[in-house]
Amino acid sequence: MNETMLEDLTEIKEYIQKDSVYYANKTIADIYKRVENLKLFPNMGRYVPEFNSKEIRELIYKSYRILYTFNSKNIYILRVIHHSRNISKLETKIP
Repeated sequence: MNETMLEDLTEIKEYIQKDSVYYANKTIADIYKRVENLKLFPNMGRYVPEFNSKEIRELIYKSYRILYTFNSKNIYILRVIHHSRNISKLETKIP
């Protein structure tokens, strides 16, 4: 997991826990479960329409977009963001 993803998850958790610690923890756990599925099915995500690249894909979990890329050995989670954010301006570095 990269530093940017961890920062994204921390921000998500802090925002949700203003209303509910339970749902904040559940949301983060559920996002991790979605990411775990990528180990078996890395092609399961769709291409991200905002990027002109076949390398960046996304999974959707509720209101969140999990941006990732992969190669034959690794899966890289680039960002986890709320769907309302403009991702075309986000920094996403492909390892």
